[in-house]
Parts: sequence; C-alpha cells; structure tokens
Amino acid sequence: STQSTWGKFNRKENRPMHLRRAFLTGFVNFNRRFATRARGSLHPLLGEPKYQSDTRRVQLRGTVLQGNYDYLPNLIFFPEAFDHLENWVHFFRDNGILDYRNVWLVQPRNFGSSDRHPSLDLSEIADDVVRFMYENHISTATLAGHGFGGKVALATGCYHYERVSGVVNIDTAPIDHRGFDAFRELREYVRRLSEVNLRRSRHAIEIDIAKAVEDPKWRTIFKESVVKVGDQNHAWRFEMDYLNHNLSFNKADSIGNWTERYGLWGGRVSFIFPEYSRWVNLNTNTLAMLKVCIKCRGFNRDIFAIQGEENPLNHWVYDHDEIAVPVAKKFLQFLRHYDGVHTLLLDRSEIGNYFVPDRSNSRDKAGWVYSDYSPAHLHHNWRFSNVYEEAKKFEHHTEAVSYTHLTLPTIYSV
Repeated sequence: STQSTWGKFNRKENRPMHLRRAFLTGFVNFNRRFATRARGSLHPLLGEPKYQSDTRRVQLRGTVLQGNYDYLPNLIFFPEAFDHLENWVHFFRDNGILDYRNVWLVQPRNFGSSDRHPSLDLSEIADDVVRFMYENHISTATLAGHGFGGKVALATGCYHYERVSGVVNIDTAPIDHRGFDAFRELREYVRRLSEVNLRRSRHAIEIDIAKAVEDPKWRTIFKESVVKVGDQNHAWRFEMDYLNHNLSFNKADSIGNWTERYGLWGGRVSFIFPEYSRWVNLNTNTLAMLKVCIKCRGFNRDIFAIQGEENPLNHWVYDHDEIAVPVAKKFLQFLRHYDGVHTLLLDRSEIGNYFVPDRSNSRDKAGWVYSDYSPAHLHHNWRFSNVYEEAKKFEHHTEAVSYTHLTLPTIYSV
C-alpha cells in the first residue's frame, strides 16, 4: 500500500532529492493561488448555505489559513458541533502549525456556511469531505477535528483511506456519546433554543439564550450563532430544525453516535484529550481507539492525556493555554514525524533509509532468500500537479548533461 509523503517541503533536508530540484526550478504549478498569499493570512471560502435535496450536491465551506511557506501540504480541520471556525484561528497561528501545513477550517453540512441536508450520517458527510477536496484540488490531506469534528475526520479516513495521510482527534473518541452527561446537556440546550422566537430584537433573544443555557461556553457560542436577517428577523448560523431532530431522536445517525459500520482506520492517528475530559474517559474509552484504529500504538505513543486540573470547561482547549500549548506540541509532533509515513516504518526518518523484509514466500519455500523493499510514498498532491512528469524531464536532462561532462547549472543545486 502507499501513503502520501508529507513534510516541510520548504526545508531542503526534508525533501526527496528529485523534488528538491523540482521546487527550486519552479516545476510545481499546482495551487498557484497560495504562492501569492501573505503567510498566515485568512481567506474565507465564499458562498451562502443552500438547501440540497440530493446529498451528493452538498458543498462544504469555511476558511483557509495560508501556511508560512509555499506549496505546503494541507490540513483540513473540523470544529466541534455548533462551534465557530474563528475560535481556532489563533490556535493554529500561534503554535507553529502553519510552518508545516496550509490549514483549511471547514464546517460540516448544516453548520456555518456549508449546505443544508436532513441527513447527518457520517458516511455521507465523509463523501462531502472528499468532494470538497476534489473541488479545491487537494489530492490527500491530514484530517483533524475537535469533538464531533473529530468523528467526521476519522469517518472520512475509514471510508476514503487513500485520500487521508493521517487523523488527529482532539477530545473525542470513536464511541457512542449519547449517554454522556456532556452530550445530554447539549441536547437539552438545543431543544430549549429551538423554541426561542427569533423575530425579535437581538437583546431579547440573548436574554432567552441566557435562561436556556447554563454552561457559560455553550451560552457564548449560541449567542454568537445568532445572525441578523433583514431588518427585524434573526436566524441561527446552523440548521436548527435538522439538528434538533437529530439530537432528539435516539437513532444511529445521531451526531453523538459512532457505529461499527463506519469501519476501521488503518493509517496513522493521534488522540489528544484533557486528563479530566467530560467527553473521553481515560480508563475505558481508549479501548475504542485501539479497536477502530488498528495501527494505533497505544498510550503515550498515539494516545495522549494532557495533565491538568479538573475543569468542566477543558473541552474548549483553545481557551486555556495550559491545555492548548501541550495539545499543539503533540499535534506538531504528529505532523513532523508520523503523518503520512507508512505504518511499517517507525517514523519519517526511515523513509528511503530503512528496508522492510519481504516474507511472502517464507511458508512455501524454506530456502527462500528474503529481499528488502522500501514502502512507497507519494507526493501529497499527486493528482493535481505535474511534479512527477517534470521530475522525469529533469532526470533525463541531468543524464544528458552528465554524459557530456558539463557542470550542472547552479539553479539545480541543493
């Protein structure tokens, strides 16, 4: 099998040799629009949410955080249900993640500016993500998410293994959350808010939200979710009717659920959560991580509990520096050393340097001399770039130049 080679391609020590020259000579011509953007700049994906009758026509939208270097690989991040993309901007800007990835902050269907559809089945949402990647010329990407967004990222990896280089889950797990106190509180908040009359002044609406929602963070999120429509009316930034129905009825496609039919994830993964999380129980829920993610290497290798005080608001990691900083460090560790690396290898340092014994003939031929092979890795945007074609042209050119004993132009030097 193949995985995508992800690395910090702006640094020559991490680039494969033939790709180093390709970048220096300007062969890579995909995603040219990123090369002209300011580093760390924010670019909304414009568009208004539309109601779709066909689930295959749902389009996702969000915001792009431009990485600090040209032609970086892509990270697609999904926030918690009802949360706002803006809340995560500083987390990615301030913790060095933009040195390694362009970050796409994307809302799943029925949230934010993404399209609306009654179904919230994760298999269909996973198809939305792959459709989004195709429309934005992304061959493969790292998928990450917080809460419900983490389930979206993991389900997409399960259904579309070849499009995902790695998965990062922040304070969530592939489990059924419908029995958790934190989820039951959210469900009750949404039920109460569904009865709020939005055809009034914003001040009156915020008073009703304050009465309906006891949790201070959820209260803030829902207040910020009220947008003005016309002169007098207001609306939610999410599809209240669909989501309230989904939360109210205890069905398999609930956004709090995870079912076996979503399958298994066989690639690289990292689970990061607060030690006293209300959404992940350290003693029991880590078993589900090992069950669904078959290559997960266990606690303190791919599963990390961030130490801290017992705070009921620790789910919102970006609001607490004592949690956000170590979470970002584990996130960066995954991106730098493991994301996109073949699971037969230890980490990125073994790519091209370590060869795996081939044992396919060991049972039938006792005297078989094992050969070695190096697991194949692809360029992160193999589908929408001409990097391999141009690299071959360059190799032919260098062979011709070497044959005539000429010195290579300095433009090709590393």
